[in-house]
Amino acid sequence: SLKLYEIKDELETHLSHRTNELFDIQDKIIIYDLTNLYFEGKMNTSKLAARGHSKEKRSDAKLIVLAVVVNEAGFIKYSNIFEGNMNDGKSLIHIIDRLKEKTQSNTPPIIVMDAGISTEGNLKMLRDKKLDYLCVSRSGMSNYQVDTTGQSIEIKDRMGQSIYLQTAIVPNKIDRFIHVHSLAKQAKEESMHASFKKRFETGLENIKASLIKKGGVKKEGKVNERLGRLKQKYTSIHKHYTITFTKDQNKDQIIDIQWQIVAKPAHLGQYL
Repeated sequence: SLKLYEIKDELETHLSHRTNELFDIQDKIIIYDLTNLYFEGKMNTSKLAARGHSKEKRSDAKLIVLAVVVNEAGFIKYSNIFEGNMNDGKSLIHIIDRLKEKTQSNTPPIIVMDAGISTEGNLKMLRDKKLDYLCVSRSGMSNYQVDTTGQSIEIKDRMGQSIYLQTAIVPNKIDRFIHVHSLAKQAKEESMHASFKKRFETGLENIKASLIKKGGVKKEGKVNERLGRLKQKYTSIHKHYTITFTKDQNKDQIIDIQWQIVAKPAHLGQYL
């Protein structure tokens, strides 16, 4: 394996070109992804193993990062091993200049990547190199409009469920955006939203019950601590509530708590 690794680049280039010839592949789409592997040993003599963000939750172990580029048919075009503390967003620049050697498309391929890699710096680098890309927006989009004058395209996922695609208009952005609406995903998220809503309100009821219970938590500071822990547990839900306290004017105590639901997320189940 060590002797093969010495000729890794030459071997990958040969296999990349050979599979394209055999299967008449043009490499129009390139998918780029990273994963990391952890070691059980200390790896004190390794130049690459380092502590980083483990995707398997092994923060106690040293890692290496494996970057893989595949084409739309699933054939590996290029791979590389990085230090374990390599940030996902910083790895793309090390790979992109090697793609010309590995691909045989007459036009530059579209680079497909996830949100961890699609930093603004990487997107600018791809634009500078005249490369198109496809990725999920890293930040939530609230200031956008679906272009209702355009055509809505229906596709099916692997379960045969419908997904609808439409052009989205986002002010002050040079990228082109697609609005993706999955009815199945929307139903799943609404079910999760209802479950979290029920649990959050149960937590509020418990705080309220404690206010009138003998020996219950009534001090303003302690009540706020309980509420803070509850909000931390249900971060996606609490922002849709307004919560008010009624204080005892003569004591540093809360005597009542009230809550009201504000409008639920406008774009639940819809993505850019």
